[in-house]
Amino acid sequence: MAFIKHTKTLITTAVVSCTIAFSASSDDITFTEESDFQLGNLSAVEYDPITGALVLSDTGSTFPVLWVANAGEDSVSKIDTDLDCETARYPTWIFSNFHGAYSGPAPSRTAVDVEGNVYVANRHFDGKPASVMKILAEGGIDRNGNGVIDSSIDANGDCTIDRNDPAEFNLPVDLNGDGILQNNEIVDERIAWVSQVGPSGGLGRSLCIAVDGNIWLGLFNRNQYYRVDAADGSVLNGPYDTGSNRPYGCLVDGDGILWSATLSSVMAVLDTNMVGEGENPFLGNKGILASGYGIALANDKVYFGNSGSDFNEYDPNAAEGAAPANDGDPLTGSFTRSPGFNTQYGITADGDGNLIGGRSTVIKTAPDGTRLWMTPNPTSSSVGVAVDSNQNVWVMGLNSNNVAKFDGETGNQLLIKTVGRNPYTYSDSTGFAARNITDRTGIWTVTADSGVEGSQWDSITWNQEADGNVPADANIRMRYRTADTEDALPLRNYTDTTNGATGLNAQGRFVQLRVELRPNDDDETPVLSDVSINELEDELLCDINLDNVVDRFDINMIRMANGPAAPDDPADIDGNGVVNTTDMRRCVAECTFARCVPGPVID
Repeated sequence: MAFIKHTKTLITTAVVSCTIAFSASSDDITFTEESDFQLGNLSAVEYDPITGALVLSDTGSTFPVLWVANAGEDSVSKIDTDLDCETARYPTWIFSNFHGAYSGPAPSRTAVDVEGNVYVANRHFDGKPASVMKILAEGGIDRNGNGVIDSSIDANGDCTIDRNDPAEFNLPVDLNGDGILQNNEIVDERIAWVSQVGPSGGLGRSLCIAVDGNIWLGLFNRNQYYRVDAADGSVLNGPYDTGSNRPYGCLVDGDGILWSATLSSVMAVLDTNMVGEGENPFLGNKGILASGYGIALANDKVYFGNSGSDFNEYDPNAAEGAAPANDGDPLTGSFTRSPGFNTQYGITADGDGNLIGGRSTVIKTAPDGTRLWMTPNPTSSSVGVAVDSNQNVWVMGLNSNNVAKFDGETGNQLLIKTVGRNPYTYSDSTGFAARNITDRTGIWTVTADSGVEGSQWDSITWNQEADGNVPADANIRMRYRTADTEDALPLRNYTDTTNGATGLNAQGRFVQLRVELRPNDDDETPVLSDVSINELEDELLCDINLDNVVDRFDINMIRMANGPAAPDDPADIDGNGVVNTTDMRRCVAECTFARCVPGPVID
């Protein structure tokens, strides 16, 4: 059994959603050539000229968004890492006076899922239970029923959010005066929910996303983990005791193994797959070479930033003592320490498996421990570090209330930007780990324009060409949403569909597709050769005998025509040059009468 799969990644620019509209004059819109696929946004997928199709890149990607938890003012900043702008800021608790990073609610951990949504945990040094909040990447909950999503925006376009401007920052209202944020007190409509987890004083210092998309929250003062529902914030399972280990940060690999830092010389390990069996998923602990602080996954290894010395790396598949290599036990691997005095606090991995971290300096280190560059940190000493969609590096100035950006190749400083008070953000704050390790996902998003308001969309078909292929246990997930204006698309939820299924009952001038490619355990990629979006036909496409109904006579005519199709053969319903059971099944679904009984005789 191998752990921490899918870690060889190189980041390319990506966006959470696409608003490039492809105009079409025909009833059906088809994407099949390289130029067609380039009309959308490709994130961790690429056009393969050999197959003439989209495949997963050998390297990965993440979203061009950094989420910065501002511990001293109980908020989280949303940074567009392409534009270098703060585009939104969200309160994580009821307003209080500014405070230090280690008092009050004090958010610090953020985790981004494969949809781009962020979860932020308040530690709560105020003695209240730890709390978790979900903020949506797009769309929202129209709580006041005014038909729009009222949310934080950069209203004046200065690339910074003014928390004193109600047009830019929406504080919650403590309706019952109890000092605890409840869902009915949330004002910003992009905040989906807030949930308190565990007993008072638990101190939520560990937050990560599992393979199933749900959240694991660790309570430092209780030595426990809880499993939290990503959909509504309810506690699904737990608490799970971790012995004497205090959760201080976590990541989950592609096999569902949760690796936990503990702010001590011990690593804790849990198997998130075991919750369905009613067992305690805590597998045990293992001593490391120094006090572990930050945590990263890359190169099939676990890395721990050290609060005072070089980082440590743990290979769970290496032999230790009498234990054989790859024995399936994540606790029988081997620890080594990075050479070269590459001191780290927070730590993360880039797309090539290099390690980046630092405090008063920022250091990039190759997997073999070779230092690639080192540069002074122009902010205050940092504990948070992240890699963005262009593989540039961001560090958080904990005491200087700003963030700094560095060129990932050279280490040259690119930007210093003010954010909220005491930015902490030691976690998967860009979703890189979730997108490339926990649940490797390539995304192609495209918007098509029919040119006609109220267009009726009937079906989406794909892989009709011979090169299309989905290996066993790999997956292509197709979702769509429609609207009469592009601006309205982000306010709609995506809907899943299956290949060729008719009756989408979707209406709107614009249709947006989100296509997700996932490999199997052998890392074989699905191959997407073509996609067609089909409008509802005015005529009965399956009415082969032209009697104005679709019934068993038409189905039998398709059955008898089985085989290669002549040009414009009416029995070749999907137009792929072959008449087969696929055409029959589609027409059975469109029969005019139940059970495809014959229609009335036409004289």
